[in-house]
Amino acid sequence: MKYVKSMIPMIMCLVLLFQVPFVSANEWTRDQAEDKYKWDLASIYKDEKEWRKDLKLAEKLANKFAKEEKPIESAKQLQKLLEQYFTINQIFEKAYVYSKLLFDVDMGNPYAMELSNEIEKMTVTIVQQTNWFTNAIQDIDKKSWKSIVTHKDLEEYRYFLEQVYNGKEHALPKESEEVLIEAMPFLHASNEIFTMISKDLQLPNIRVNEQEYTLTPQTYSVYMTSNDRSLRKAAFETYYETLSQYEDSFASILANIIKANNFFAKTKKYNSALQASLESKEIEPKVYEKLIKTVDQHLPLFHRYLKLKQQFLQLDNMELYDLAAPSPIKEEKEISYEEAQQIVLKGLAPLGNDYTNIVEKGLKERWVDVYPNKGKATGAYQLGAFAIHPFILLNYQGLQHDVMTLAHEFGHAAHSYFSNENQPYQDAQYVTFTAEVASTLNEHLLHQQFIENAKTKEEKLLALYKYLEDFRVTLFRQTQFAEFEKAVHEAGQNGEALHADKIKEIYLNIVNKHFGKVMDIDDKIAMEWARVPHFFHSSFYTYQYATSFAASAALAEQLKEENGEAQKRIIDKLLSSGGSKPPIQILKETGVDMSNPKPIKQTMRRFEQLLDEFEQLLTETN
Repeated sequence: MKYVKSMIPMIMCLVLLFQVPFVSANEWTRDQAEDKYKWDLASIYKDEKEWRKDLKLAEKLANKFAKEEKPIESAKQLQKLLEQYFTINQIFEKAYVYSKLLFDVDMGNPYAMELSNEIEKMTVTIVQQTNWFTNAIQDIDKKSWKSIVTHKDLEEYRYFLEQVYNGKEHALPKESEEVLIEAMPFLHASNEIFTMISKDLQLPNIRVNEQEYTLTPQTYSVYMTSNDRSLRKAAFETYYETLSQYEDSFASILANIIKANNFFAKTKKYNSALQASLESKEIEPKVYEKLIKTVDQHLPLFHRYLKLKQQFLQLDNMELYDLAAPSPIKEEKEISYEEAQQIVLKGLAPLGNDYTNIVEKGLKERWVDVYPNKGKATGAYQLGAFAIHPFILLNYQGLQHDVMTLAHEFGHAAHSYFSNENQPYQDAQYVTFTAEVASTLNEHLLHQQFIENAKTKEEKLLALYKYLEDFRVTLFRQTQFAEFEKAVHEAGQNGEALHADKIKEIYLNIVNKHFGKVMDIDDKIAMEWARVPHFFHSSFYTYQYATSFAASAALAEQLKEENGEAQKRIIDKLLSSGGSKPPIQILKETGVDMSNPKPIKQTMRRFEQLLDEFEQLLTETN
């Protein structure tokens, strides 16, 4: 495949990236919620007629654009094509977002389903009619390229053009590219098979204390947070024993995905699948490798935390099924959505008035769809288009976690807002590597606020524990996943047979390194990889959660130390840059150089400080 930077697939990707699933028992219907708690889609289109007008216009322009297919010979010709290409994308993106938002708040609504089906069909048409363009850019001969790309009329498109053209290094002859494109559905069929097997997986009910519980992938997550340790243990053992019955199937699926990744990397002249994945996003593999190495060096700190966690949970011994056990200190009260708004605004104050004014604007102008209702998509995400303000989907239930989610999603929303205000359409869309820095920065700030505003020792202890858990789940766990993906791809590249026993051995060795010195490891956990969808759908993705968490932790510290200067850098260099530069460069200009391990080491020092506070308070309260 040649390099393709189309905004249309990005929209669909962003929704998945920012979604945080949980089970909602709320059965309210949509019409029972007050309008002030529902987003205002009339700010996009007043009615269906306006939506259809844009849809038809996008199709008309795409059909016209397809007729322009021919070799690019001048800057003037290229400028005209670029204007047409981005106009089509921008119009269609707006229509796509509208139908997506309409569908996600009531997925059983026939009207919303109709619009959703229409937009999905139109997506295929638009991509087919415009896909030739990036290939045509790469086909410009080297002799003509320099004079064309440096033309003054193409200055605003230069970064986009260079990204596309640089992909030529790993492009194949046209005929070979076409064969690869034709083969992709077969090579990537494993993704769909994983989804189907996971969906159809029959988990037996479990019986604990004479009560029967239905076990599903969704209820498993709920049971892992139960106060009943017997239920946690039974759910853990039953779930992984069942996965083990299908270990050969899951191993075959993952092995085929790894073969496909390694095949594409070799065919496209990359040294490894890791290099192919990262360098296509302008990130060097050393960023990935240094993350793993630096986290490894600080595992003794993690082991120290696990021992303190065991003490906090009041357990004689800690098992893997205890990792998500509920805190013995309960949250004092439910936090109303109105209170949550004030907590978020206060917590984000270190980012300055320009930032909090945008958050306040979003809260007042109904950017947020707040409460769960029957038929609404679970989880939370932020989504928008260039010509419209961002929208945030929540399923707010009054917990501190929900307040954090509101702050997290407003991190994405503010990022989108600043980027759209300061960048042209083609450079406004940021990548995940920087996106999660903007969102997790808000989480760091709110965690700090909860710690500082705690009224009792118990309340502060709980706030510290929740912050430390974020380190465990985001920094350590995601790096553990990243290490597994690297190891298993290297094994495949080296010609090792990736059967179930081999994959389990690789995974279990990494788990033992992370947990084995302080916990007894149940070998059943060797099948955990089979329930991590990223391994099957988004290879080499999880490391970005860890790098972003470390980068944002460093920025949070800079806000405390420098205040105004750090504030200005974050807004001007990170949030306002969109995707106008390589992500590593954007972060470096913001004050965090992720090409070296320093930010991760700084984050580990912060982790140690929190551990010291936690241990002292734990001793005092005990």
